[in-house]
Amino acid sequence: MEAFASVYVDMAASPAAVRAAVTDLPLPDGVLEAVVDDRSVTDTFGCRIAVDLTGTFDEQGDGLTIAREYARQLSALLGVPAFAFPDLLRLDSPHRFLQ
Repeated sequence: MEAFASVYVDMAASPAAVRAAVTDLPLPDGVLEAVVDDRSVTDTFGCRIAVDLTGTFDEQGDGLTIAREYARQLSALLGVPAFAFPDLLRLDSPHRFLQ
């Protein structure tokens, strides 16, 4: 079974910019594929683009750490917030996470 983690990107980023950044970023250990999903017509706390990370990593043990680090790197490249999906769901205001 493949492990799965998801990163959501602030809607200020364009799908093309996210795709380019994902192409530039190295895949984390155990991640075999990073797929940009920009088909959403609604937003999740200000995010419309997801990057789905799949691979052979330990989803329960390492998934959140992998997603957080990937979100940090993606945010640095794009200049907009990016969040591990579980963090995004836990926050009343996701932008507080960056402080």
